[in-house]
Amino acid sequence: MAHPVQLTTSRDTPNPLRPYYRPPSIGLPPPDANATSSATGASSSLGSSARDAFNDLDYSSFLSDGDSASVADMGRKVLDQALWKYTSVLLAQPFDVAKTILQVRLATQLDAESTLRRRTSARFAVDQYPPSEDESDPDEPSYFTPTKPTRANESDRSRSRRPRTPPSRDSRDQSPAPHVLQLRRPDSIMETLSQLWQQAGAAAMWKATNATFIYNVLVKAVEGWTRNLLSALFDLPDPSSLASVPAEVVAGAMGGLDVADSPSPLASLGIAVAASAIAALLLAPLDLVRTRLILTPTTSQPRAILPNLRSLSSLTIPTSLFPITLLHSTLPTLLSTSTPLVLRQYLRIDPLSTPATYSLATFLTSTAELFIKLPLETVLRRAQIAHLKSGHKHAYNKAALNSFRGSKNVSSPDMDTIVPVGPYKGIFGTAWSIVSEEGIREQPPQSRLSTPARPGLVAKNKEKKGQGVGGLWRGWRVGMWGLVGVWGASALGGGGRTGGEF
Repeated sequence: MAHPVQLTTSRDTPNPLRPYYRPPSIGLPPPDANATSSATGASSSLGSSARDAFNDLDYSSFLSDGDSASVADMGRKVLDQALWKYTSVLLAQPFDVAKTILQVRLATQLDAESTLRRRTSARFAVDQYPPSEDESDPDEPSYFTPTKPTRANESDRSRSRRPRTPPSRDSRDQSPAPHVLQLRRPDSIMETLSQLWQQAGAAAMWKATNATFIYNVLVKAVEGWTRNLLSALFDLPDPSSLASVPAEVVAGAMGGLDVADSPSPLASLGIAVAASAIAALLLAPLDLVRTRLILTPTTSQPRAILPNLRSLSSLTIPTSLFPITLLHSTLPTLLSTSTPLVLRQYLRIDPLSTPATYSLATFLTSTAELFIKLPLETVLRRAQIAHLKSGHKHAYNKAALNSFRGSKNVSSPDMDTIVPVGPYKGIFGTAWSIVSEEGIREQPPQSRLSTPARPGLVAKNKEKKGQGVGGLWRGWRVGMWGLVGVWGASALGGGGRTGGEF
């Protein structure tokens, strides 16, 4: 009687029925048939068997990018990024301060009068010089000498005969305070910087630098954390990790997140916009403190961030600031995030196939985002300073009722500002007031009056109330030069959004 062939179970010896099969080297070894195992022995050898199960796998590529990064290297990297962001804020802060001042400043009739006086002096400066002797001959008779005085001479005589009224006592008493800036042009960034430097030096130009830096860092952190949380709740990938093309590949690429590769692009777009809104609403008190530090003189106390936060009536966003803060945070994010989606899915402009067109399109989108954000920012700053002034007056009245009128923090019912601030009348009311009610602007004469028929007639500019649409875009030149600089540097350097913001 033939005995059946017993198949070996050893891993090292090949199976005669499967000559080309080699068992894997990982995994637990097969149990010995003659060995008796107990519960205590199995529990004691579990750790060693688990370590030997996957001893051939290499986890170094998953734990780090080929480099054994230590805690010191990570700390150095974080420090470098913080230093870069603080340097960016430090360079842009004087222009941001000047822009904020021009946005909240109330345009008066004196601005138009000073502008008209400057233009009139430049226009008639040539009248101060007498005509040369080569142009006229004293022996030649004047056949065309007018016998009737011109209108200009009549107006000069009537003006000289008219008695001059002395300035009233009220106008002499209402001299501006020493900390108030005397701006002659309502749209000049350089004049505002010059006045700030003459007033308090570098301390006035770099006001609220720390508050701006902390606000920018917290906005990015809170926005990223909220975006990750919402993505996890709705079972969607993080919009910041969806870009199939890294930013370093596309030279000069600007704009926001790329949600074109998301399973649900519209949902990812909504998550990005919602995260931006939540971050802006949560950090609205810190933005209030930043605005207060910029618009108050350097002698106003307190100047630190924490005491100013404590002086606020609430650490939540006021109801009057909720609508404009929501618009200011969501509309630019909606435009910048939806642009890559429209370019790639609808216009077929891909960053790899057409990099130059994609870079130019993102630059134009950033320009449109700037011109959408500036009017909203102007209305937001007016709303913030109006809330701060009302809160200061309420604190003064409360202190007066409690017989603390001599307190240092509430010594005056009106909050001191370095410029007269305009009123806040709602979102559309404030915009309409800036365009057509505040101040006086000049309009050039019509084409038929540009060349008068009579020599005595001079075409005059028409005066119209309001600052025009230019009053809503104060500081657009600085923002535009910043965009051009960032886009040009990234295009020449071959990198995208690798640097800090201007």
